[in-house]
Amino acid sequence: MQDSLFSQPRSPAQPVMEPVQGVSRVVDYIRRIVSQNKTLGGIRVRGEVSDLKNVNGRLYFDLKENADILRCVAWASDAARLPRFKDGDEIICGGEYGTFAPRSQYQLFVKTVELTGIGALYAQFEALRERFRTEGLFERERKRPMPAFPRRIALVSARGKGAEDFLTTIAKRAPFIEVQFVETRVQGEGAQIEIGEAIDKASRLDVDLIVLTRGGGSYEDLFPFNLEPVVRAIVRARRPVLSAVGHTGDVHLSDYVADYTCETPSNAAQYFGEIADRYLARIVRAHTQLERSLRSAVSNAAQRADSAAKELRHAARTLIPSRYAALHALERRLNSRAPHQRLAERAARLAQLRSNLLANARYYIAPSEQRLTRIRDGLQRAQANALNRHRDMLERLKMTLSGLDPQAPLERGYAIVTYEGRAVRDADAVPVGAHIEARVAHGKFLARVEGKSTDG
Repeated sequence: MQDSLFSQPRSPAQPVMEPVQGVSRVVDYIRRIVSQNKTLGGIRVRGEVSDLKNVNGRLYFDLKENADILRCVAWASDAARLPRFKDGDEIICGGEYGTFAPRSQYQLFVKTVELTGIGALYAQFEALRERFRTEGLFERERKRPMPAFPRRIALVSARGKGAEDFLTTIAKRAPFIEVQFVETRVQGEGAQIEIGEAIDKASRLDVDLIVLTRGGGSYEDLFPFNLEPVVRAIVRARRPVLSAVGHTGDVHLSDYVADYTCETPSNAAQYFGEIADRYLARIVRAHTQLERSLRSAVSNAAQRADSAAKELRHAARTLIPSRYAALHALERRLNSRAPHQRLAERAARLAQLRSNLLANARYYIAPSEQRLTRIRDGLQRAQANALNRHRDMLERLKMTLSGLDPQAPLERGYAIVTYEGRAVRDADAVPVGAHIEARVAHGKFLARVEGKSTDG
């Protein structure tokens, strides 16, 4: 570029001297070099956004790549048309290059911004979220209640650490739950379609609810769980859906529309373990209340029997002395009238009275003893019946609890086979020649696989 600033003529006789110019002329010269460079004007630049500021609608930020920084400015009229981005996003910027004279710095006056990588995915995520929110898919009223005591669930996931964590934890915390595994690909191009089809397949199974899960990963790997095929499949599922995708802090559109959400696969399994804990606590409370009621019923019956016996003994002790007192009074009156005839009559009468007294005594005492015996027998039968009913109920509860005991299958001759620390459920998971460990009811032993076959 020719410019009079540095093209002053010199006489051959003059000594060579560096030209001297004012600051403003030098700054303006540099500005024109930068702004009028056609090659530079056609270049868009890619970089990571840093130090983003919004000042009255104007955007100021840096584009970084390694240690290099390009200062960028978007005027308010241009910034209003740009897609939203934030610090850390990678973007491609286009515009005009120029300088900022007060600070002697060059910068890019941004006209266009193209999101790339996570930024583009995030923009897609925001658009889908707003669309589904407008349709009311996130509303609580649309969501289905979780079953209070699930017995069968469908696990939609890929085989990997996330599914293994879920299965291992639920086997420990809630072994009474039957898990049907619906395998699907969970990342990569087209994974969202396969996930949606797997959820539809799980909906057709005889299960109480569906668990959608996978382990953590990058934002891109987890993005299929934000896409429409997965969201629509969750909404149309015939059973409630629990979403447990990724790690703590990850949020996906599958979480927004699911009927219940857990942060990780292990947390989802812990949710079912807490259900088991609640029902076991209810059984324990019922058992305690049953024992307390039984003890109270037996104690009350015993007290009533003791009170009845006490009243009978008191009545017998009161009646007999009064009859003997009347007899003695009659004997005294007879003795006071001594003629032999009357004495004989009185003796006969006395004998009759004695006989009546004994008869009366048997009339009052014998029925009382029989009544006391009947009451005691009735109380004993009631106590035995109550004990038998509660004993039967306790036996049923004991059988129910023993059915949930993971040790019970081992006592019947079954074994738990593990390979490299994991339970073996599929013969294909263990190579021939591998060393396996078998745990039985009393102890464990090591073995080597000589051959295998897969059931049809």
